[in-house]
Amino acid sequence: MQNIDLIISGGKTLLMDSSNTCLENAAIAVYDSVIIEIGKKEDILKKYSAREMINAEGSLTMPGFINTHTHAAMTCFRGIADDLELMDWLNNYIFPAEAKNVNEHLAYWGSLLACAEMIKSGTTTFCDMYIFEDETARAAKEAGIRCLVGEVLFDFPSPSCKTPEEGLAYTRRLAEKWQDDPLVNIIVEPHALYTCSPSLLQDTKKIADDYHLMLGTHLLENQSERDQLQDKFGKSAVSFLQD
Repeated sequence: MQNIDLIISGGKTLLMDSSNTCLENAAIAVYDSVIIEIGKKEDILKKYSAREMINAEGSLTMPGFINTHTHAAMTCFRGIADDLELMDWLNNYIFPAEAKNVNEHLAYWGSLLACAEMIKSGTTTFCDMYIFEDETARAAKEAGIRCLVGEVLFDFPSPSCKTPEEGLAYTRRLAEKWQDDPLVNIIVEPHALYTCSPSLLQDTKKIADDYHLMLGTHLLENQSERDQLQDKFGKSAVSFLQD
């Protein structure tokens, strides 16, 4: 019998494979943070002895959810300006609130709260764009949740970076500090086409290429933005980015 770290047994196990297989009364064997086998409960219990056992009777065990777009520390701004048009919300409420309140302390504790809420609801990985993202990475690492984080980049000052050049330098430091971390990954994140110049977008692409990182941005969040960018570039936003 092989000694392992953890066995989760009983209940239903949803594999999320191409057939959406759902096993009844199954068990999951985990060793060194890796799932090494999933099978019938009786077979797993005969084959492995675990330091920790979790009884999942009456529960559903499945892969964790992945939240592909978050601003984790904004838990601290929850409810201050709801049901508004995007530009009104950003320019008249959120940007002023961030300029007044966001610092490393808020970024850390707001992100830690977000991590707790995500873990409680079954999210095990998130992709985040915000300010002082080194603090979000630290919070996620301490919470034990996987993340893909990037410092938001603007043409104008943010609470963490007064110039686009400072933002780019911050992103490089993130890439170097968290390189090869098992939980924290870095993404390059210009905010949007309406807040970033073409030259800044080109600079972010270079960093992504230099460090072999993904690049993410807000794009076409509503019809108004689509029309605005079409008028600005004389072509669709997607065509502009492709060029």
